[in-house]
Amino acid sequence: MYNQTEAILSQYEIEVREVTKGRGAFICDTDKGKKLLMPFRGSKEKGMLLFRFLAELERKGFQVEQVELTKNKEAVSEDEYSGERFLLKTYVDGTEISTSKLEEMKEAVRLLAIYHNTAEQINLETELPLYTEEVLEIWHRHYRELIKVRNYIRNRKKKTEFEQIYMKHFEHNRSAAEEAFVMLENVSQEASRYLYCHGEFNQHNVLLCNGKYQIVHFENFAYNWSMTDLANFLRKMLEKNEWNEKIGVDLLKEYDRYRPLRKEEYQQLYGLLLFPEKFWKVTNHYMSSRKTWISGRDIDKLKKVIEQEEKRLNFIENIFAFLK
Repeated sequence: MYNQTEAILSQYEIEVREVTKGRGAFICDTDKGKKLLMPFRGSKEKGMLLFRFLAELERKGFQVEQVELTKNKEAVSEDEYSGERFLLKTYVDGTEISTSKLEEMKEAVRLLAIYHNTAEQINLETELPLYTEEVLEIWHRHYRELIKVRNYIRNRKKKTEFEQIYMKHFEHNRSAAEEAFVMLENVSQEASRYLYCHGEFNQHNVLLCNGKYQIVHFENFAYNWSMTDLANFLRKMLEKNEWNEKIGVDLLKEYDRYRPLRKEEYQQLYGLLLFPEKFWKVTNHYMSSRKTWISGRDIDKLKKVIEQEEKRLNFIENIFAFLK
């Protein structure tokens, strides 16, 4: 019987002692230490770029997971039957930071600032596209999706509870999205600090390992505004803490202590946080779901977004008042 995991691991110069199933991946005990075999959605070229980037971070003294090359010196292995791609990398054993412990959140944002300082020094000199899409292109696409769903729901004769709530609050979120665009478009490209961002910096990808914090899972890294990482982290932490202003200020101060923020970066943060990203996520899920029946969970999610909206806007208004 064909064993996919065994076939993939045979492509590497390692001796595998034991394989156990983890969350969406396989933990491998090998003669080179513990490794993590996980699916990779990127191209082979991007996999090699990731290998080079992580190696450069390590050379510059920033401790980070490393990608193992195959016998053919490739960063990405491939299942010959399904075409699925995989990465084999260092297994980092630790616990995720807590979104209820301010000190752990501050440690994470401090580490992000240090990571950004280090990543800014790295130039991979590649002919590959450095990023998949500009930030504004992504937000404009999300905005068009909001409009598309609004138009669809508006034309429905019999609306579900979800659709009624959605339409009631749509105009407010559309307006917030447009204001966010204005703020982001006013930041010149010359003033933006580009670097290889983590791409998915959140509590799940910062681990406490033997008393030290480490960033993991760089598979979505992309050359982009550094503030996309910080805004993503702030949004996740503040959603978990009802947009607590003190927590937001403390996290911004901690980042600024290790990587001073420019006025243009505050403008980017304002725009990135103002865009109704959570409302769009609910929209996106609705788009891909069955319209004849909406689960109670989706309705609850939409209500939660709406409940937090006043706190979210108050936070943004108070923190970034000096930009007005």
